Amino acid sequence: MKRVRKFKSKKKSIFILKLVGILYVAIACLSMITTTGTASFFSERNQDGYVRAGVWWDGSELVFPEKGTDPITSCGVQTLQAKVKNIGKDMKQSTTYEVYFSKNGDPAKGEKISTKELAPLKSGKQATLKFDVAKNGSYQFRVLQHPEFKNDGKQHDEWSKKILIKCKSNKQEKEDTAENENQKEEKVENGSKENNNVEKNTKSNVDNTEEQKLEENSDNNDQAEIEDIETVPETNIEDEEKVEQSEAEKTGESEESNQ
Repeated sequence: MKRVRKFKSKKKSIFILKLVGILYVAIACLSMITTTGTASFFSERNQDGYVRAGVWWDGSELVFPEKGTDPITSCGVQTLQAKVKNIGKDMKQSTTYEVYFSKNGDPAKGEKISTKELAPLKSGKQATLKFDVAKNGSYQFRVLQHPEFKNDGKQHDEWSKKILIKCKSNKQEKEDTAENENQKEEKVENGSKENNNVEKNTKSNVDNTEEQKLEENSDNNDQAEIEDIETVPETNIEDEEKVEQSEAEKTGESEESNQ
């Protein structure tokens, strides 16, 4: 009886262990079915051999619709703003955006002065990024795409338009207005000088043309006189002598006839 009891107790313990195992497997299967695929796999292996946990790309894509440069000349604390839009699918998780600053130059190559979180955006929705500043210079927002954006193993980002803060004090405004007035006066003076030079040049050109005409007329008159002189017939001395001899002969013959 003791052996039978021992065998029965072993049998019960084995049955209980099997039942627990079945329950554990069922619970594991249910958990795998009910959980989403956003954090249920390992994305890639690093060069050191370690595997980091990742998430599937949700298909979202963030862009800044407004481009170009936005200058602000007001003084005091200013609120920088830039609209970011999701042109892809719904975001499954939040991301971060940063603010960069440069006193003179490209803010993208300048200093990172802020990092904040951007809540998930639905497809086609947009949000306005804001940041308060009180210093002259160039600013720019940078938003990070999903870590697995396009699944190429690179961290993609998007840059906003450049925002230029150029605060002018009262002294600077007066100086600028004075400079502008001086520039206008210089332009007017230069214009009057140019007009005077043009008038002088026109007068000199007129005088030169008149002188040229007079010279041409005098040249023409000289040429006419020369032509008249050339057209006068030249008398030959031998011909005159022949004429005189013929006339003498005629007079001699007439005298002989009279005798």
